[in-house]
Parts: sequence; C-alpha cells; structure tokens
Amino acid sequence: MLTDRMVDWSERDLQQLPHDEIMALLDRLERKPSADLWKELNNRLITEGECWYSAGYAALPRLSALAQMGAEEHRQAAIQLASMIIMTLHRHHTDDDLVRADPSALATLHHLTLSRLPGMTGDQFRWYFQAAAAFAGYTFWATISLDFSDEHYRIECPHCATLLMIVIGDYGRYSAIRDEWAGDIHRIPIRPANPAILDVFRQRMHDTAAACGDSVLADGLTYLFGDATCCNCDITFNIADWYEAQNSPAQPIDPVIPRVDRSY
Repeated sequence: MLTDRMVDWSERDLQQLPHDEIMALLDRLERKPSADLWKELNNRLITEGECWYSAGYAALPRLSALAQMGAEEHRQAAIQLASMIIMTLHRHHTDDDLVRADPSALATLHHLTLSRLPGMTGDQFRWYFQAAAAFAGYTFWATISLDFSDEHYRIECPHCATLLMIVIGDYGRYSAIRDEWAGDIHRIPIRPANPAILDVFRQRMHDTAAACGDSVLADGLTYLFGDATCCNCDITFNIADWYEAQNSPAQPIDPVIPRVDRSY
C-alpha cells in the first residue's frame, strides 16, 4: 500500500506546479471524467513520452482502478497513460519501489490490455501489444521497435565485438557489417527460432501475435528470437539474449508473468 511518506510531494513538474495536485486530478476523474481532465493529467505527468515524476508512479493504482470504470474512452485513456508511465521504468529507476508496492495494479492493467488485443490491427494492435508486455514487467521489449517490414538492430558480437547490423524485414533477414558506401556486406542469414522451444514469455509474445492475425509481427519475432552468425569471427549467438544484455539494465520490477509461467 502506498503512503504519502513514499512520495516526494514537494517535487514540481516542468510547469513548476506541485505534485500534490495530481491526486486531486485523479479524484476529479473518478467523480466526473472528461477529455480535458485526462489531457491535463497527461500534461502534468508525461514529458516527451516519458514520466520522470514520483507522483506518476504513485498514481498507477488509481489509474488501474480508472481503467475498470466508466465509458470506454476513459478506460482507454487510463490504460494509455499508465503504459507511458510504466514504459519509462526501463530507463528510470528512482521510483521502482513505488511500482513494486502494488503489483496487483500492474497485473490488472496487464489483463485489461491483453483482453483488448483480439480484433485490433495495425499500429493500434502493436501499441497495445507492447503495452501488455510493459505491464507484464518486460519493459525492454515494450520499448524497442518491432516494425518487421524494415527493422534494423545494432549489436556488438559477443565474441569479437564487431559491430553488426541485424536486419529483419522485406529486404531480408540477416546479420551483416554496414559499410558507409557499399551498404550491408558479408550478409549471413539469420536462423529463426522454433516458437515451441522459446522461453514462455517470448513464446507467448509470438503466439499472441499469431492468434490475433498479425503474421508479420509473429514471423519477425521468430527471427528476433533466433540465432545470428558474426560475419567476422563466425560465432553464432542468440540475437534477443545478446541485444537485451547489451541494452537493458537490471529488471526494474518483478515480472507479473514469470518466464516460466504460461499465462502471458
């Protein structure tokens, strides 16, 4: 349970307004939600798509409750704001304890978001797909690009540190060295993963995309979760494992869905 002692209410946002006004805004949203109130709350908590204020993390249980009440537009607004807050955890760890204090809030937001995926398509589906991953505790996978029509990841070889370009898209699925003038050279095809033998969370990401009809995402994930070969030293490595290790800090929160669980 959150207490006032866990939040620095003297903190001010970029507008130099005190954060104790955040709870007053949430009270007003619970009584009579409106688009203007949601816009004001977003402006107070989110700066350039990220949350850097303790009050935002303290608000997650209230946002979880708001995501379960009222009209659809207000439920959606609560999920969208909460997802932007939780995605920031990948880079901002000052307030991890505020999030850990009420894990049920994330579990609720995760299941609410997951239930919305069937019937969604395109960018809307991708956005909610990654929001579900964020609420499940996998903030790294919620923040990277998954545009498998033309995706590029820069990875250093774990053996020789050669900078490799991992390409997954309409132009091919390969590892290579990117030359300024010649483009991608020394291309070696990626070996896709078998979804049936992935760890459970990655398997559920793939299976959810496939079940919801996003074949491009589902197919691309098999390559992202597959194996690449370094074109300099010939070592083979798992792309997702090494990309996550190079770019992700320690897990900011305990996952709602452990890697050994089967309920993503």
